[in-house]
Amino acid sequence: MLYNYDRTSKWSILEYSKLLLGKTLEEAIAPNVIEARKGKGRLGQLVEEYFFGYDVNSNPDADFSDAGLELKVTPLKELKNKVLAIKERLVCTMIDYDADQSKAFEESHVYLKCAYMLILFYLHEADVPVQQLLFIYAVLWQIPEKDLLIMKQDYEKIIAKIRAGKAHELSEGDTTYLGACRKGQKGDTDVYYNLPDGTRAAIPAPKRAFSLKTQYMRTILEFAKKTGGQGTYNTSALVHGYGPHLIEESELRVKSFEDILLDRFKPYYGMSYDELVKELHAPTTGAKSKYFLVANEILTESHTRGDDVTKADEFVKSGIVIKTIRLNKNGRPAEAMSFENINYFDILQEDDWFESRLYDIFTGRFLFIVFQEDENDVVRLKKAFFWTMPVKDLDEAAAYWLNIKNAVKADHIAPEYFYRESDHKKFHVRPKGKNAADVTANPNGGTAKKYCYWFNHDYIKAIVEGAE
Repeated sequence: MLYNYDRTSKWSILEYSKLLLGKTLEEAIAPNVIEARKGKGRLGQLVEEYFFGYDVNSNPDADFSDAGLELKVTPLKELKNKVLAIKERLVCTMIDYDADQSKAFEESHVYLKCAYMLILFYLHEADVPVQQLLFIYAVLWQIPEKDLLIMKQDYEKIIAKIRAGKAHELSEGDTTYLGACRKGQKGDTDVYYNLPDGTRAAIPAPKRAFSLKTQYMRTILEFAKKTGGQGTYNTSALVHGYGPHLIEESELRVKSFEDILLDRFKPYYGMSYDELVKELHAPTTGAKSKYFLVANEILTESHTRGDDVTKADEFVKSGIVIKTIRLNKNGRPAEAMSFENINYFDILQEDDWFESRLYDIFTGRFLFIVFQEDENDVVRLKKAFFWTMPVKDLDEAAAYWLNIKNAVKADHIAPEYFYRESDHKKFHVRPKGKNAADVTANPNGGTAKKYCYWFNHDYIKAIVEGAE
């Protein structure tokens, strides 16, 4: 029976939401009673109105305010191997560049709306009316206290940039779990806002929203899958046992997430690779991964915090990418930096740079660990630092993406049509790995050689120098 739930009880709301699972909204209520809606949030609005029976509003409080619970409806996508995956970040609430400057995290709309959520996952299908999309999971998710401490640090970074008149420089790579994603329609004008001293910011900023990053949402989806039920809830015990932890809650109360990790490297600055291997009991190898293995020992504190830093709870939830850089004695990187292979089919489907896979990669958070040869050709640990691509470089990256997209569309998948390193444009395209003859399917028919996204040597050098 519709609307048969207790609006003051999270558990009652969760149980009621299970009536949607394995069904479309149309099947769960009655066909032909749903008005057509436009806009990305339209399915969520329909669920609020037709399934839960309350009017859609922009109230800053949680949707089920009597239960302290926010409703979020978010899409999954089905991969080629039939595995369900997160399609996009979860938007929490719009950023108010003026009002949010004076709010502490615990008083903010994002805290009120996202600390406790009922998340309904549905399967996205292109060109299917939203009321005919299938609901898969219902998850009652309380953000763990430790995660809230990291999100509080994220929130304070975002607000500090706004208060400094730099909202136009906000990037999702600035933060760990809580992002400031672009939000608005194509053609929206950037907005001006006031600074703490009452003057207007010199440069307007695009509209943005607080959001939980895609990688964090993957954790919630994996939790739903692992707990074995379509309708499930998290507890602190279950979440705490999700994976090895690099950082303790007590540490986050006195230091930032970044400082905690960077401080682990400082005692080893200046030590040679051989000294590090001996000191840390790191595995020895001649492979390119040998510097990463040393960094892994440092971050996991010699495996007392898990065996693989990339599988640690904080790195899984944040999607932070670790890259090691080896410099020769004059400061030039020994290698350019590779990323993933270009998916020719996907890039053809991308109409918006800000929704592209490359934008996601380049706006990520990077942890660079730098080794450098000394005058005796001994490789030593120089430094470690977190990095986010600056907005001005993202503008150049957009042109890089468009060049690749246009070349693929014209079936010009060959070096002479892509950026080369000799063009000195920060980025280039070339094959990755030893087997340059590797091919993949070509959306224009037949096959094409695999090519990869790369940072130029000079760009890496500038990044390292900028961190000094």
